[in-house]
Parts: sequence; structure tokens; C-alpha cells
Amino acid sequence: MPAISNSQSDAGGLWVSVAVAARRLGVAPATLRTWDRRYGLGPSQREGGSHRRYSVVDLARLDYMAALIRSGSSPAQAAATALAREFTPQECAPIATRPATVIEGGAAQGRIGGGNVVATPGGDRRTRGLAKSASAIDQTACASIISESLHDIGVISTWDELLMPVLKSIGDKWELRECGIEVEHVLSTAVQVELSAFAFKTATEANRGTVLLGAVAGDDHQLPLWAMGAALAEQGIRFVHLGGGLPLESLSDVISRTGPRGVFLWSQLEGSADADRLDGLPSLRPNPRIVIGGPGWRNTPPRGVHVADSLGAAVALMSEIIAD
Repeated sequence: MPAISNSQSDAGGLWVSVAVAARRLGVAPATLRTWDRRYGLGPSQREGGSHRRYSVVDLARLDYMAALIRSGSSPAQAAATALAREFTPQECAPIATRPATVIEGGAAQGRIGGGNVVATPGGDRRTRGLAKSASAIDQTACASIISESLHDIGVISTWDELLMPVLKSIGDKWELRECGIEVEHVLSTAVQVELSAFAFKTATEANRGTVLLGAVAGDDHQLPLWAMGAALAEQGIRFVHLGGGLPLESLSDVISRTGPRGVFLWSQLEGSADADRLDGLPSLRPNPRIVIGGPGWRNTPPRGVHVADSLGAAVALMSEIIAD
């Protein structure tokens, strides 16, 4: 099948902006601008200083470059290879309809997929983009997608529909030794940074009660706590993030000193947290309401301790508690 050039692609009438190209490719607009500036993989159509448009060939070339990066090439090497390559009409079809990319001997054909890319079956544009960006170790793109989602659909929907599916897929892939732990670390850092930034910015306008957030001793999983803090702030509820590995003795002291309306405790590691030990917390004065979440709790919690089976349920419980 003959290759096509940018001049041939004009007839197709597909010229898209930087923002649209970034969404189609699952990367941040800043990433595309960097690739343009550093490697010359920019839009073919430039009108004035701000009107820049990508052709179908431009998109195929950028998609190909991203696939090479995921297969282990450096950005500079990938850019040089992508610039030297010609693309067939099939390769310039809409990204969603192309066959999956296969990396063999340093060559890539078709759409990004397979290899080190994290699968997100049934995922939407953001989910696929976040998985691609994490696989490519593109933390800036991860942060951009997460920030966009938080502002567009809110904290709970972002957590349930975007972050949890991608984090789970990456965790499953890492357990099968199909991707490195660095992929999970890159995404986890971006998640924590964006959730905490959103939480603290939103908390400046929060004026309802105060909720303490913490993970019990022996457990340092903090992403659910940041998600909880951001979701509470979104509801106008103040929070104090106490971090992971929190001894219950220290929690008791903080409760006595701050007088919170509620306490949310998370336990991630299965069977690592004993709910029986919470028996003394509700009897403290002031008397906070306790909500626990996560798969790590064992034994039936004492009377007065609420169990939340999701982030949304935990936020709803705390909102009710604050309203009492």
C-alpha cells in the first residue's frame, strides 16, 4: 500500500488543533508542544502565531513516536525514527479504528497498543489516555488528565471511573511482571499531587465541621485519604490529613486536641487492621463519629463505628454526620 504525505492528506480535510490532537493521542497538550519545540514533530499547518493544525499524517507520526517510547526508545530516538518514516492510508485512519501497534525489532506498525501499554477494556478517552501516559512515563500528561477530570466531573467520579480502573490495571500488569513498578509510581505520584492540590485549593472555602483522615499503623496507603480529603473539601467540609502508619494512641491525642466532628480511617492491606481496637475511640470527649473504609479491616467494628464500602458512601456518611 503506498505511503501518503502531508500534502496528500489535505484532501481529507482533517486538520485538528493542539488540544484535539492531545485528546486523540492521550497525552497532554504541553507534551505535544515540547515534541514540536525539541524534535520538530509539530503541526504541518501553521497560520500566524497561534493557529496550528495537525493533519492525519501528523497524528499518525505522533502516535508512532509514542509507541516507540513505550517500547523503550528515548524521545529523541523515537522522534528521529518517526520523522524518517512514511505512513500508509491505513495507518492514518482514525486512532480508534487502527489495528494495535506491534513493536518488532524496533519497528512499530499501526496504533499504539500491546507491549507495555496498560489495557483499559471499556475505558473512555480519559482512561485510555491516562493508561497510555503512565505507560510512557509521562507524568506531566498524567497530571493534566487527572486535573481536567477533577474539574469536569468531580472527585468521586474521577476516583471511581478514572483513577481506580487505571491503578488496578497497572497493579495487575505489574503482578504479572508485564510492566515495571516505575509505571505505578509515576501514576501514583501524579494522583497524589493533583488530588492534594485540588483538596487544599478547594478547602480554602470549606466551612463545615472538621474531619480527621488517617491510615492505621502498618499501612502507608494514602491515595484514598487524599481522594477523601478532596471529596470532603468539594462538599465544603474541612479536613486534616494525618497520613499513613497512624498509631491509635496518637489519633486519640489528636481527637482530644482538635475536637473533630468525624474521623475517617483507611486500611488497605487485607486483615492488617483490627476493628475491635476502635472500641475506645467513640468514648473520647469530644465524641467524634468514626467511619472506616478499605479491605484491610478484620472483625466486626464496635457499635457507633460506621463502615463505608466506597468513597462516595464515606463522603455521604460524613456529610450526614456534619449536618447533625
